[in-house]
Amino acid sequence: MIDIIVPVFNESEIIETFLKTLKKELKKQKFRVIIVDDSNDNTFLIANKTCKDLRIKNKIIRRFQRLGKGSAVNTGLKELNSEYTVLIDADLEYHPKYILPMIKMLKDYNLVTSVRIRKDPWYRRILGFFFKKYVQLLFGISFETQSGLKVFRTKDVKGLNLISKGWVYDVELIYKFLKKNLSVGTFKIEYTTRTAGKTKIGFLTPFQMLKDLLVLRFSLKS
Repeated sequence: MIDIIVPVFNESEIIETFLKTLKKELKKQKFRVIIVDDSNDNTFLIANKTCKDLRIKNKIIRRFQRLGKGSAVNTGLKELNSEYTVLIDADLEYHPKYILPMIKMLKDYNLVTSVRIRKDPWYRRILGFFFKKYVQLLFGISFETQSGLKVFRTKDVKGLNLISKGWVYDVELIYKFLKKNLSVGTFKIEYTTRTAGKTKIGFLTPFQMLKDLLVLRFSLKS
């Protein structure tokens, strides 16, 4: 059994397609989706109907306000009861076809995070380079942290409480695994841009993330 945590904010244009794709890729696998919904659009109604139509086992948590992606993930972590857990975005930038191959890697690792193969404009490559170096300097993590698809054994996050409310929860999650001497592996995926809905990352988001990383570092023990 697999629990799949899906944090969403205003994904009414793509949530149905996402759930249909998920069902198709995991058709022979028992799974449950845990959707943590901060939306102020029709995401909940569409997700609820689609899950019923496709007979997808689900738990949809409506929070009625935007509390942050890290906060949504943390809420989802408290609902787990399966052997494996998946974190994935609903925008299909991370295709569900990678879920099962990544779970197979858990025979060798405690957590597997996707690493994106992508073609970015020069300015995004520069920003990505400096962000990666910044994470390495503060946390000692040398691989990509911000990819939105991760899998791990549920038992390894029992009692885990993420203090990061925003985008840098990925760094905190990986860091806490490593501090517990739990192994982390990487899996390369082809990254695609969303075809519906709007990105939630704005112009100021990278600067907020740099600030949040610094605050996180001083909030965590050694």
